[in-house]
Amino acid sequence: MKTLINAISLRFAVSLISILLSCEAISQGSRTTVVLFVIDGLQSDAARAAMTHGASNLKFLFENGVWAEEAYCTSPSGRALLPDGSSPWGTASPPNVAMHTGTHLFESRDMDDLFLAARRVGIRSVFAGSAENYKVFSTADYVHAASNTDSIVIRFALDHFNNNNARLLSIHLQELRRGWTGPEDKLKADSPYQKAILVADGLLGRLIKALKDGGVWDSSYVIVSSDHGMGMTKRSDHSPATLSSWQSYLNFYGPGIKKGATIPYAETPDIAIMIAHCLRLPPLQGHTDPGVRMARKGTTGVLLSNIFEGGGGVIDHPKYIRRYLESKSWSPADDYAEYRAAMLKYLSKE
Repeated sequence: MKTLINAISLRFAVSLISILLSCEAISQGSRTTVVLFVIDGLQSDAARAAMTHGASNLKFLFENGVWAEEAYCTSPSGRALLPDGSSPWGTASPPNVAMHTGTHLFESRDMDDLFLAARRVGIRSVFAGSAENYKVFSTADYVHAASNTDSIVIRFALDHFNNNNARLLSIHLQELRRGWTGPEDKLKADSPYQKAILVADGLLGRLIKALKDGGVWDSSYVIVSSDHGMGMTKRSDHSPATLSSWQSYLNFYGPGIKKGATIPYAETPDIAIMIAHCLRLPPLQGHTDPGVRMARKGTTGVLLSNIFEGGGGVIDHPKYIRRYLESKSWSPADDYAEYRAAMLKYLSKE
C-alpha cells in the first residue's frame, strides 16, 4: 500500500512539474514577440545598396543582427504542382509555405505550421499579405490577404498587435515587385526598385516604432527576408531556371543574437524552426496527413544555433537546396517536379 501511495505521489509530482514547466514556457513565449518581415523578391545586393541610399531600418537590423551570406529559398515555382495535377497550396509559392512549416516539400495542405503551434500555447498570430494568393495561410488567428497596399498590410498587423496582443506577426509586402525594371537597374539609387525598397524600409520603421511604443522591443525578434530572388529579365518574375530566383535575403535580429555578424548558409525552411525556437513553441510536426507516405514527414529545416551569442560560427547544415542546384550545374529545370524529386531523394537518405 505504501509503495502504491509513493508511486501515485511520484506520478503527481512529475505531472505537476510538467504543468509548471509548460506554464513557464507559455509565460516566457507570451512575453516574446516575433516578426517575420518578408519583402517580396528582395535580393541581398539590392538590400545592401538600399542601405547606402537611406534604408536606415534595414541598415540598423543588418549592423546589429546576423546576415546569411548564402541563403536559398525552396523552389521559386509559382506553385507546388504534384504529379497527380493537384496544387495543395494553390497559388502560394513553395517558399511562402516553407517559412511557416519548416519543410522542403509540400505534399498536402494537412500540415502543422507556426500559427497552429502558437495557438497551442496561447500565443495569438497574424498573417498579413498584400496579395490574394496568400489566403491559403488561414490558420493564423487574424488574416489579411488581399490586393491592397503594403501600408494597409502593416496597419492590419499593428492593429492586432496593439488591440489583440498578437505576438507572432508574419508580414508579406508585395509592392516591391512593381518597381522591378530589370537587373541592370536594381542597384541604381534613382531606380523604381531602389525607391520601392526605401518605401518598404519606412514601413519596417513603423513596425519597429510600434514594438518600442508597446514596450516589447527588447524582447522582440525581427526576421527580415524575401520569399525568393528575381529573374534576369525586365519582367517581374522568378523562374526556377534562373539561379538568382533561388537567392533570398535573410537577416535575424533580437535578444541573444549576435550583432554585426554573418553566418555562411541558410534556407527558407530554417526560418520556421528559428521562430518556433524563439517563441519556445512545441516542435513543428510537418506533414500530419496520414495519406502522405514520405520517408520523412516531419520538419526538414535546421536550427541555426550559430546566430546566437556563444553559438559558434559554422553548423552542420545539410544544404539540401545548394546540393540540388549544384547537381543541376546551377541551371535547374523550370519545373517544380524536378526540385521535388531531388528533395524526396535527399530526405529519404537522412
